[in-house]
Amino acid sequence: MRSRKQFPLLILATFMTLTLVPAPHAVADDEAGTSPSQESAVQLEAVRSNEFFYQSYGKGDPFKALVDGRYERTTSSELVDVNSATLVGVVWSDDDQFALVENGEGFGYILRVGDRVQNGRVVSIRKDRLTARMTLYGISNTVVLRLEKQEAK
Repeated sequence: MRSRKQFPLLILATFMTLTLVPAPHAVADDEAGTSPSQESAVQLEAVRSNEFFYQSYGKGDPFKALVDGRYERTTSSELVDVNSATLVGVVWSDDDQFALVENGEGFGYILRVGDRVQNGRVVSIRKDRLTARMTLYGISNTVVLRLEKQEAK
């Protein structure tokens, strides 16, 4: 029974001895005269002195802007000719509406109000039609493309 009471005291004495007696390396550091702030300053200087070199030969500039700010103008051959186009569909929401148009060659276009078409612009889009205003040789003309409803088979 006596040994059980002495066991906690033995653990306490061992703990106090270990914490109060400085470690051999700590004594050596104190003798050298370096403090923790001096050690961190040495480490910081080692990190700062590490130089990086980027080998750019044969590589593009990683900091070059992806967009140069210049825009390509569309030619009239790239615009849809509404005289030979058909209205395929209209997408309508509270925020936006746009028309799906297919030209005579089968290429599809998405048009909104104000978009350019060959010799004109889209004036309005309704749920069943697209209206474009065309101007050729000073004469304005209105072209309306109606949505053709296909019968179910």
